[in-house]
Amino acid sequence: MASAIFLLIPALAQLTAAAPIRGAVQPSQPDASITLTLRLGDGRRQFRPGEIIPIELEFSSLTPKRFSVDGATYDRSGRLTIDEFVIDRIDDVSDQMLDYFGSIGGYVGGGIRGMGVLGEKPFTVQLELNEWFTFDKPGIYTLAVKSRRVTDESVTPHAVIPIESNTMSFEILPRSATWEAAELETARRIVDAKQPPLGARAGCRMMRFLGTEDAAMEMIRRYGADTDQGCDFDYMAGLFNASNRAAVVRAMEGGLRAADQPVTGSYLRTLSTLSVYLQHPEFRPAQTRETKGRLVAGGELSKRSDLIEAVMSEYGDILTAVLSNKTDRARAITLAEAQTLVQRQPSARSAASRDQLAAAFLDLPVERQANLLEYQWRTVAGPAMLPALRRLVDAPPTNAPSLPDLALRRLAQLAPDEARPRILREIQNPRRGATLKTLGSLSDAELPDLDDALAANFEASNSEIHAALVQRYATRKLAQRILASADDKIGRMACSQQTSIVAYFLGIDEATGSSLLDRAMTSRATGCWRFLNQIADVRMTPVVETRAIADLDNPDPDVVIAAVQTLGRHGSPAALEPLRTAFQRWHATWAGRAAELAYSHVVERPNARQAMVEDAFRQAIGTGQGWLTRASELLELQSLCVTDNCRTQTDYMIHDNDTRIMLWSINEPDESQIELAQYRFTSIAALKEKVARYPQGTAFILQRSANEASDFTATMSELMAFAASRGLSIKER
Repeated sequence: MASAIFLLIPALAQLTAAAPIRGAVQPSQPDASITLTLRLGDGRRQFRPGEIIPIELEFSSLTPKRFSVDGATYDRSGRLTIDEFVIDRIDDVSDQMLDYFGSIGGYVGGGIRGMGVLGEKPFTVQLELNEWFTFDKPGIYTLAVKSRRVTDESVTPHAVIPIESNTMSFEILPRSATWEAAELETARRIVDAKQPPLGARAGCRMMRFLGTEDAAMEMIRRYGADTDQGCDFDYMAGLFNASNRAAVVRAMEGGLRAADQPVTGSYLRTLSTLSVYLQHPEFRPAQTRETKGRLVAGGELSKRSDLIEAVMSEYGDILTAVLSNKTDRARAITLAEAQTLVQRQPSARSAASRDQLAAAFLDLPVERQANLLEYQWRTVAGPAMLPALRRLVDAPPTNAPSLPDLALRRLAQLAPDEARPRILREIQNPRRGATLKTLGSLSDAELPDLDDALAANFEASNSEIHAALVQRYATRKLAQRILASADDKIGRMACSQQTSIVAYFLGIDEATGSSLLDRAMTSRATGCWRFLNQIADVRMTPVVETRAIADLDNPDPDVVIAAVQTLGRHGSPAALEPLRTAFQRWHATWAGRAAELAYSHVVERPNARQAMVEDAFRQAIGTGQGWLTRASELLELQSLCVTDNCRTQTDYMIHDNDTRIMLWSINEPDESQIELAQYRFTSIAALKEKVARYPQGTAFILQRSANEASDFTATMSELMAFAASRGLSIKER
């Protein structure tokens, strides 16, 4: 026993006083006033293989108001690269995410991140080392971090300061089947509970990193079923991390046929990618010191996407053949996810698949129903959806307040005569979750028969939807009642309600509307005075344009931004010259003072907001809907820029060919994606308005996205006829 204790002492000594890492630069900081302390997040120094290893990066500085710290803990690509982890036993760890990154062709950075300011107190970033490395071999590991999170904001341009941490050691214990089984059971309970503070994802991540075959089988079973809990990425990553890839592929292939297994697009692509790697191990990225823990672009498999697509097609055929054998819920989820794949195939099959999904729609989880209705409506739109929409409107689930409103909106698009009486009832008594986008969709300019209900509802609650419905449908006869209820609240109301009421009066009584607008914009009881553009978004009138032009010289930059945005979005052609003149005045004031406009988290720069004023001018003049700005005018606009960002962004707006129309998707009335030079449109009507501003004789080239499966025949005919009527021409390429 004594000998065992003595043998333990050297190991403990190693954990508490780690030797320097081979090849690592010891902390000799570029700025001695900045330190980075690396430590284990929970104080433990021993972990099982597959156990989450929390670490903390604590940044501190003796110099106040100079250094900021990027607090990002994730990136949309799936891996942060802002830190470099230096491990002494790098050859004994693996990075199974390399296969995933090697199979995709591009990366999307960014993501929500907090920023810390050093000086008064340290700033700590919490991470999990498992995101970068898998530790399978027992023993002691020594770790240090090289970080590029710190920025010196006292200089222009801001400079990133590389910082190196202390070294720290921890021990990986031998595998324990008992511990692994208990850990998996804990993860199951967390996911099934779906309760804070941990939430489902904490359990998903435990399964992801565990690395056992049992964990892999559990993730396969849940893959797709737990999609609405945000677990799909973790399950995908966990399956790439599985040690027995052949077993994973066999099990996932079995899932295609399993009655209760939903098969999502992510499931299908993960299976296909893993299958190709099994067939072509030569495509796997090398596990080297230079690649582990990094985001290595340009993997071999990313260049052979045709192989993945071919395998996906084979698996898709299997799935189609067994779809009728799946349970209602599994079939509904599978259809919802697979519809994007079906759209690439012949239209008859696409229509049949859409009808199948519509028939199974009510078997989907409510979160998926809402997502399909709001963001993926085209995958289900059609007469077969009418029974489901009626049910959701008339007998909606209690746990999804937005769902009946979405269903009513789509019902109005498919069967407007059937939806109208339902919308009229909703207007009189809006339920929780009701929106003006739905209830305001009737073609009527006014609803005189509902005047009393509109006024009574507003008088009773002054709520956002009630105020919006007054603006949308109330007649002039209600003016006195609405004014009596709102008059003493103007300047103190919530911004959305105040916007609706001011817009209502601007539409029916210019003098009263102008008076209310002045009061709303001069009151400082709330922050609504900064949002003239919101009123213009609801109702643009000459009174609003006059106010916006006057505000271009306001000393408050937020007021100027709102005025510029108002004129850019809704201004008449006559507003362009005041905008240009105001930008010239702005340029004369700030030329040569770009450093004052640079935003800083730590250095107080009172004029930094002026950079947003500059950008508002750039966008309004360069992309305003009320006028046409071509390449020569954009070059003139660029000459007024003070900051490098403004010049760069204007460069992006300049097109060699400013007569190319790109139709990315057509989803009327206001959810289309269309481009013409630097302009972006959400409807054909907005595109027509811009095309009409080009000089007669202009010839446009029309292209459409290769991924867009809609029938554009009617749209193209409409655009060509419109152009011809104005002495223009449009040809399809």
